[in-house]
Amino acid sequence: MKKIFFSMVLALVMLLSISGVALAADPTDVSISWDGAGGVGGSVNTGDAVTTFSTLGEGIFGQFTSRDSNDNPYSYGVDTFTARLVASVENGWIESQTDRLTSKESMYGLPGQYTYSFLGVEDGTGSMAIRSVSNYASMIDPTYGYQLSGGHNIVADASYYEMVRYVEASDGDYGVFNADGNGQATLDSMVSEMSATGVRLGWGGGCYTDANFNATGAGGSVLVEGSGGNSVSGMGVSMGGGTLSFIANWVGSISIPNYSLTAN
Repeated sequence: MKKIFFSMVLALVMLLSISGVALAADPTDVSISWDGAGGVGGSVNTGDAVTTFSTLGEGIFGQFTSRDSNDNPYSYGVDTFTARLVASVENGWIESQTDRLTSKESMYGLPGQYTYSFLGVEDGTGSMAIRSVSNYASMIDPTYGYQLSGGHNIVADASYYEMVRYVEASDGDYGVFNADGNGQATLDSMVSEMSATGVRLGWGGGCYTDANFNATGAGGSVLVEGSGGNSVSGMGVSMGGGTLSFIANWVGSISIPNYSLTAN
């Protein structure tokens, strides 16, 4: 089953390259679904961006979709790319990463931004929904309207879970949210932004902030961290260039209404 899936991904990527040449004005779409047990994974590389994803578990269900718009806005030589992963897992993990490869450098600086999401569960279940868009100017994770039921991006109900949201600018500035624990947890990360010179984790894109974390159970830990060459702000704290870290260990329950941060 796994070998068949990888062959299908390779065939779709090959079709993507051929279609991009033959039908330059038409979008090129990739859509892959799965439902069963074991592991699947794949990669789509359009030349402007690349997304890789994988999942493995006793039960796996989900869909990956991507679109190379082939639009070349303003004739800048960079197409708009969108990738979305919605997946659930039992006793296993889900992982996704998108890298921005090209940019209108004379106006918006270097490419090289990337976004990463991870969920792992033991003796339980979890789900994740993430969406990334890149173009000539920047990269953004706009998941409003594309979240899980209840407006969440990552949920877990397990004897042990770990969830990660990480974003990085091309100059190395980054923001990360990392939580692990026992019990039930929900993470909202409706939007994040990545540019050549900074990141916004959990907010931006002209949208109101929806960056919260709630968990109940035996206990766990949370890390929120940002690093910037000029300034970092988040969790009610602002500072000059450097690294800002917030660490919490909890028992029973924890609620973080706004973990969003900015680093540049």
